[in-house]
Amino acid sequence: MHRNGCRRSIAVVIALVSLLAGAPRGAPALDLDALANGTSFSAGVLTFSNFDIVLGGDLPTSLDAYPVQVLADGFRIAGPLSTLLGASGSMLLSYDVSTSEPSGILGASLFSDGIALGAGAQAYVAESIFADDGTPLGSLFVYDVAGVGGSSLDAFALGGAASLHVVGSLDLRSGTFAALPFVEQRFVAVPEPLSMLLLLGGLAGLARAGRRPREN
Repeated sequence: MHRNGCRRSIAVVIALVSLLAGAPRGAPALDLDALANGTSFSAGVLTFSNFDIVLGGDLPTSLDAYPVQVLADGFRIAGPLSTLLGASGSMLLSYDVSTSEPSGILGASLFSDGIALGAGAQAYVAESIFADDGTPLGSLFVYDVAGVGGSSLDAFALGGAASLHVVGSLDLRSGTFAALPFVEQRFVAVPEPLSMLLLLGGLAGLARAGRRPREN
């Protein structure tokens, strides 16, 4: 429970930093087909490249059916990410993200408001984030499971790496219906002064909370 509370607190801090980064400005239209065929893009001080995408199961297999919106600090995938009446589907996604800013990448967040209806239905996104040398740095997980509940936002702080490798899986298993209307990935890199204060203040609060004795 304590670990989950810390992750939720970090998620809130990173979400505030993302809001202060502002809305996307004049971002070009993209889709997964363009990314799979070598297109890279910039989002603020971040560069996303080397995408590898594999669709499986009952999801539509045409990658150009999945639009990608460039955000100020990341990107959002949408499209026909849904299954019906016992069908299932998956998407495997990997890519690199980098920044040339001296402070590096300071945090990552994942947001997807999944829908799972009917016995056995589930919708989730799981990601692992690695350093350049393959060292695992952390993971992100958002989900909705019928009869269990879910969590739509996850985040964690990073130590300022110049580049990262991300490997993710989107999975849908429908009882009656399962969907991920969108999947939103954001990173924190070189926040403005106020954003940096929010980030550091939030992490300091987590450190203080971690030293408090646990209640019986």
